[in-house]
Amino acid sequence: MPSGGHPRSAVVEDDMTVQKPRVTVDDCMLTVPRLADDDRARRTCDVFGEATPGDINITWAYPGRIVAWHRHQRQTDHWYLIKGHLKVGLMDDDRNVRWVYLSETQRRTLSIPPGIWHGYMVLGNEEAILLYYITEKYNLEQPDEERMSVEAAGVDWSVPIK
Repeated sequence: MPSGGHPRSAVVEDDMTVQKPRVTVDDCMLTVPRLADDDRARRTCDVFGEATPGDINITWAYPGRIVAWHRHQRQTDHWYLIKGHLKVGLMDDDRNVRWVYLSETQRRTLSIPPGIWHGYMVLGNEEAILLYYITEKYNLEQPDEERMSVEAAGVDWSVPIK
């Protein structure tokens, strides 16, 4: 057996025989992603590590909390709700607000481009599970994130009863 512990298999490329290491179960890895929990939600970040140019994250969002506002200069967010219901606020620099409702039954992805303020509120009494892809790796020392408080934005998050 060659050094490294893996038997080699022969592969023919351009009329040449090239020895490539054979993959075994010992090559499988179990890793722990970055965990970021606070009073608003539990988060598992960068779930697949270097497999993507950005981060794939999961948030277990708690009911009764508004998680807003923030925006990015470079990254685009792509949100897909796995469980529960969210009221999502989208706001531009002119304070135009658009509400989007995501639900586990709708199975659609919301893409939020750079420069758009955004946040969410869980609807109902159960936590919501949000899977999201951000196009940039999160940089703890220099996050691509600008924040604004709910109060400073002056946006009414109440849900009208119809």
